[in-house]
Amino acid sequence: MKTLLITGSTSAIGMAVCKALAERGAELVLHYHANQEKAERLAEWLDTKGCAYSFYQADLTRPENAKALIEHALERFGRIDGLINVVGPYVYKNILEVTPEDWLADIDLNLNCCFHTSYYALDALRNSQGQIVNFAFAGVENIKAWPMSAGYSAAKTGVAALTKSLAVALAQDKVRVNAICPGLTEDEDINAEERQAMAAQIPYGRPVQPHEIGTTVAWLLYDSPEMITGSLLSVAGGWEY
Repeated sequence: MKTLLITGSTSAIGMAVCKALAERGAELVLHYHANQEKAERLAEWLDTKGCAYSFYQADLTRPENAKALIEHALERFGRIDGLINVVGPYVYKNILEVTPEDWLADIDLNLNCCFHTSYYALDALRNSQGQIVNFAFAGVENIKAWPMSAGYSAAKTGVAALTKSLAVALAQDKVRVNAICPGLTEDEDINAEERQAMAAQIPYGRPVQPHEIGTTVAWLLYDSPEMITGSLLSVAGGWEY
C-alpha cells in the first residue's frame, strides 16, 4: 500500500487526483489551505470508500509549514511513497498592472510551495524510492509571451526546470520526478458559454475532465515504466498555452 501526500487537495484537479488514488487503495495525506467546506465534502466521499486519510491545513508558502506537513505525514503513516504538488492557482492580470506583491504571490504559490514540500520530503522519498509529481501547464516548455499571466507562467516554467533538475539529481536514489501539464480543464464554476469558448481552442474539441488528470497521476504512480522520469506529460487534447 502506498502513502501519498497531495497538496492543494480541494481544487478541482486536486480532488480528482485524490479520488483516483483512493480508488487504487492508497493512504492519503491531504493538504488544503482554506476551503474547509470542500475538505469536508472530500472527506465524506473518502469515508464511503473506506480510505485511510488525514487532512492538514497550512500555508505552504512558509517553509516551516511545509516541514510540519511532511512531519505530520510521517507521524500518521510512517512513510511517504509519493508527493503530488497540485497547489498552483492561476492569476489573470496584465503584467503592466502586476504589483510586486502580486508577483511574489504567484511565485510563492506556484513554485516555492513546490520546492518547500519537495525539500522536506527528500529523505522519506529516498527511503521509499518514491515519486514526485508536479504540475505545470501544456506548452510550458515553449517560452512565449504571456502578458496576462506572466507571474503564473514564470513560476510554472520554474516548476518545469525544478522537475527536470530533481529528476537528474535523484535518479541515483531511484526517486522519480515528473510533471503533469494540463490543458484547459473543466471546472464546476464555468458556464456553458465559457465551456464552448474553451472547446473551440482545443484540437480535440472539448476541455480536459479533471478525472483524466487524476487517472494520469495514478498511472504514473502505479503503472508507468521505471524509466519515465524528468518528463513533462501533457494532458491537453493537443492544446498548448
